[in-house]
Amino acid sequence: MKKRIIILFALIISSLMVNAQKEYRMNKSTGHLKLNLNGIVVEGYDGKEIIFSSKNTPAEEVDQRAKGLVAIAGSGFTDNTGIGINVKENGQDIIVNNIYSNNSDRLTIKVPKGMKVSFNNNSMQYYDDVTIKNINGEIEVSTRYNKIRLENNLGPMNINSINGSVDAVFTSEIKGPISIISIYDYVDVKLLTTTKGDIELATNYGKLYAAKEFAIAVEKTEAEKTINKPIATTTTTTTTITGSTGGTTNINKSIGNQINNNLSQTLTFGYSYNEGEKIKGKLNGGGINMIFKSINNNVYLRHQ
Repeated sequence: MKKRIIILFALIISSLMVNAQKEYRMNKSTGHLKLNLNGIVVEGYDGKEIIFSSKNTPAEEVDQRAKGLVAIAGSGFTDNTGIGINVKENGQDIIVNNIYSNNSDRLTIKVPKGMKVSFNNNSMQYYDDVTIKNINGEIEVSTRYNKIRLENNLGPMNINSINGSVDAVFTSEIKGPISIISIYDYVDVKLLTTTKGDIELATNYGKLYAAKEFAIAVEKTEAEKTINKPIATTTTTTTTITGSTGGTTNINKSIGNQINNNLSQTLTFGYSYNEGEKIKGKLNGGGINMIFKSINNNVYLRHQ
């Protein structure tokens, strides 16, 4: 009986060791981290190393026929980290690539807060969620299907997704500028009500929503809603849009020109394809440039 317990304990320890988190570290605190992966969690911290970690990576079954051979991949990259990725330094750039396109292991990377981080994935078949948080440096993201979540970053940032949604939460003042665009999915942003910025909200086929706590001073110089309707040009005016009581408010409203009774006013009429809804204005007097846009879905602006 005692022998069985010892064997069982040894098997448990062995299993834990096999599935333990694996790490790869680089002594690097500045530069540009370029990630060409299927999905990722990137977290900024007050350190001087880049720490790549792979959670619960299962042990590969030993292929007896492969003894004495080296695994190769169509990507042209080899695993020089022990966690299924290739990491290469090129000056100030740290370039990270998958070895295999179907790599399903979602890495976690801790990086010094001030580093620039970019993520790229153009695959239509292999993709996972992208989470980036606590970064004070510049952020760039370009994806097809990945869902993107941004938390407590300062900017500047340029985020572009074709089919994935984007959720962004800003818990402190932004350094900017900020551009967040999704073609087919929603864009959902939380800002401090004290944020100062020149803001643009836009959608072609969705709706725009904003929390009642935001008062956007909108500058308009032309009809912003032109769904095959006559449009007219007038002088620039300023309107303040404030959400009504009851939480998030639909600000999907036409800000087309008002034709006054002055017969001497010059009007120009024409027709246009659907340009949807666009609001450009200022928050708290203006400041950094911010663009939040979805072509085919909704845009939500919430208060933090």
